[in-house]
Parts: sequence; C-alpha cells; structure tokens
Amino acid sequence: MPCTLRSLVALGLALVCTGAFAQRIRPARTGFDTAYVHDYSHIVTGRFYLSTKFNRMRLGGSAGFRDLLYLPNNKFNFGFGASYRALTLNIGVGIPVLNRDQDRYGTTKYIDAQANLYTKRWATNLFLQRFSGYYIGSHTKAEIGFIQPTEFPTRRDLVQFNVGASSVHIFNNDRFSYRASFNQDAWQRKSQGSWLLGGYATYFQLRSDSSLVPDALSDQFEPGLHMRRGTFWDVGPSGGYAYTLVMKEHWFITGSAVLGAGASFQRVETETPLGERGTIAVTGPGWHAQFRAGGGYNSEHRYFGISWNQENIGYLLAATDRFSWSVGNLRVNFVQRFNRRSDRMDKGLRWFRKKVQDPLQEALPVPKE
Repeated sequence: MPCTLRSLVALGLALVCTGAFAQRIRPARTGFDTAYVHDYSHIVTGRFYLSTKFNRMRLGGSAGFRDLLYLPNNKFNFGFGASYRALTLNIGVGIPVLNRDQDRYGTTKYIDAQANLYTKRWATNLFLQRFSGYYIGSHTKAEIGFIQPTEFPTRRDLVQFNVGASSVHIFNNDRFSYRASFNQDAWQRKSQGSWLLGGYATYFQLRSDSSLVPDALSDQFEPGLHMRRGTFWDVGPSGGYAYTLVMKEHWFITGSAVLGAGASFQRVETETPLGERGTIAVTGPGWHAQFRAGGGYNSEHRYFGISWNQENIGYLLAATDRFSWSVGNLRVNFVQRFNRRSDRMDKGLRWFRKKVQDPLQEALPVPKE
C-alpha cells in the first residue's frame, strides 16, 4: 500500500475512532419529536466510507430469450467526508487493488455525479452521468460472435449520458427521518415510517457505431430495440412508503419504495443487420421506480452502516417497451459525530441566506396593509 494511501486510511480511522465521547451531545431543536428522532445537523459529522456507483441498460428479449444487459466497469472507492448544517462534502478516490480488472470487463471512462439531499421534510436524488465503454454481462463472446482479448464481450463505442432528479415529501417528518439512515446526521431512536409523495424528471441519451443488439442475436429482439442512437425524456408524479425498524434503540433497518408513472418522449435511430436504418419518434407512458435500503448501528456519537440507493426508469411504448436503465450507489459508512460547531461556517451560511432572500423579497410585491 503506498505511503500516502496508508496515511489517509490511518487518518480516517483516527477520525472515526476518536472524539469527546464523555461529553453529551445535545440534539438540535428542529421540530423533531425527540422521543423518536435526535437531530445532530448542528454539529460536525465526520465519515470514512467505501462505495461504488453503478449504471446499467437492459433490453428485453422476445419470449423464450434472455435479456441483453449492458454494464460499465465500475470502480470501488474509499473516501472521507463531513456534514454540517445543510452542507455535505465527500471526497473519494479509487482503490487500486480492486480496480485492476480491465482484462475481464474492458475499460470504462466516466463522469458520475450523484447527490442525495435529505432535509426534514424532503428526500431528493440528483444524478448526472456520462459513461463510455460497456461490457455485456448477459451473454458470452461465443454466443454473440465477438473475438476480443477481454473475458466478457465489450462495446467501447457505446456512450450514454443521463441527467435527472426525483424528490418526495415526507409526511410523517416529525417522527421519521431519512437523514438518520442515509446522511448519518440524525438518530432514529424508535421504529417509525411515513408515506411519501413527489415526482421525477429524467433525460437519457445513448449512441453507438452500430445496433445495441449484436447481429448474432438480432432475431431474439423486437425491431424497436435495435437502437444505435436514442433520446428519451420522461416526467411524472410518484408516491410510496418508507419505514425504519429500530431494535434496542441502536440497531436499525430502513426500507423505502417509491413508484411513479408519467409521460415519455422518445426518438430512436435503429439499424438492421443488413445496415438499413430507420427512425422512431413516439410519445406515451413511462414508469419510474426508486428504492432505498440501509441498516446498521446508530447512537449519540457513532454510526456504522450500509446504504443502497437505486433509480430505475423504463418505457411502456410499443416500439421500445422492453428497454430500461438504472443508476445507483452502494456505500459502507463509518461515522463519528463531534460536539463542535463552526462559527465561520455559521457566518457564511447566514451571509448566503441573506444574499438569496433579499433579492427574492425585492422581486416580490409588497403586500398592502
């Protein structure tokens, strides 16, 4: 292990394992029912984490045939982060030992920015991804006739870009906290759940040199799935439920499911094995499913747990009704809460809020008395 990497790991473990444990941390007065939730967003929460992010595309095969699954060569990362007030910053780097598998899965170049914003009343996912280079995880090279040096068949020419957001309102926000499980700056002390209601909007684009369906599998997929380029928009409402089961006040399991349906617009360029190209532009329904899960240990000072988050988007249009894609992340967190406040950060946040609120107040009409 390089010296710098060893030093970073040692520093992270020191931050997690040390702190003023004898000093009691008072929860913030933020409107939570403190018999159920203790809020610690007013102090510094430090974390060391291991994570991986993922992205995949699925083309549904005709009756009796397997689906075609495209996956990037994901990287495993470790990093450090901190949360204070409404701000969270995480910095991660790849783990070299776990990321030397290009001979199996090929090479993926990517930009992956995912943000999960959790307030008392809202839970929001934001994502922006660009992936270049995929491998096929559902079929072997022999099955599709690829001759390549990698273990799995790869498509270096396949590029996809997506950007989107989904957000839900937490109705039982006095007694249930998303942040306790997924942002680690609160403590859910008793079991509780909440109904959720919100919406989503996404944009997805893909392009490749030839059809996503290899020639050897062309008769196993509908013509609308022989895509070489595609643009997809969708927007709609969503709703669901989340629940945290707490055992002995400290051990917890959280699950959340949100389903949505709305309008979708697609423009797809197809290509047959003979090189014939066509264009399909249709508007109709689409669907959206968001899942979150987490579990671990939580207390006044420490948190240890695993969290998983995934967004799934699909389409119910005749031309491409078996095409779907997803984004998500998996993370293991080691967290220490420090009974410290930052006067400089508080001053900066007050300045920012004033700069944002003052122009809004000037733009709004003054109510008459």
